[in-house]
Amino acid sequence: MKKAAIYGRETPQGASMSSQEGELTLPSDCFRLEEINLPQEMSASLTGQNVAVEVLPEVPPMALRLDLDDPPDGLPMLIDEQGVAWNDHWPVRVLFTDPDGRVWRLPRHWLSGGVSPVIEASRYEVTHEASWLEILHPPTWWDLCDINISDKSASEGTRGIAHIEVSVVPGEVPKAFWRGPSGHLWRIPHDWRRRRIKLPDCDGLLRNNLPQDIAEEFGGRIVAVNYHPGSLCCLHDGYRVRDGRGGRWPVRAADCVVVGFGDETERFA
Repeated sequence: MKKAAIYGRETPQGASMSSQEGELTLPSDCFRLEEINLPQEMSASLTGQNVAVEVLPEVPPMALRLDLDDPPDGLPMLIDEQGVAWNDHWPVRVLFTDPDGRVWRLPRHWLSGGVSPVIEASRYEVTHEASWLEILHPPTWWDLCDINISDKSASEGTRGIAHIEVSVVPGEVPKAFWRGPSGHLWRIPHDWRRRRIKLPDCDGLLRNNLPQDIAEEFGGRIVAVNYHPGSLCCLHDGYRVRDGRGGRWPVRAADCVVVGFGDETERFA
């Protein structure tokens, strides 16, 4: 099976896709809308508002036959050995059209789970502004597009490790920015940053079905994990912990304690 990723237009011509109209209550914190790259003034005006949305349903792989003469420039597709084009996996997409007619994407998890709570360990007791660079392991192309990062930048953003700039201001949630290949500075959710978590003790890891030797070695340790709330690549309610030997073990988030964000001990200013 050959696979080609083609980006651009939101809805492929010739594909049978039935969307649904509905309403969505947007987050009550303005920074949540700014974190998905809505303009600042728009974010302020839409905070906590009910808006009309169009929901495009999930489509499993190879459910729709596509026309190669008019390919879906915006959605990844598959080409079989006979040269026939099919859709790849297309997850749920949520579209919002502003009064000027521009279409914006909204994170799909806002439909159900809403936004993740602000974790106190992500806050910084600072007295003046400060900024620094961190490493980010980005989520999927779909997740980057869901926060209105351009398709070209999103495709580049999924290729390996990225560097982000974190800035803090007294009394505010930290801001995280990623610079795309064109040089454009994109906002990303602050809770996509790497987390440092304290794992449960040995017995707690055993209850998470980790092997005895791994549980004994890692019980109660503080480790760094990649986690992007609401993304397609991460667990809904847990972390994948690496054992340093190629193994990745799911551990329930409720059994862990977040002690900090980023690559190292928090910086204070």
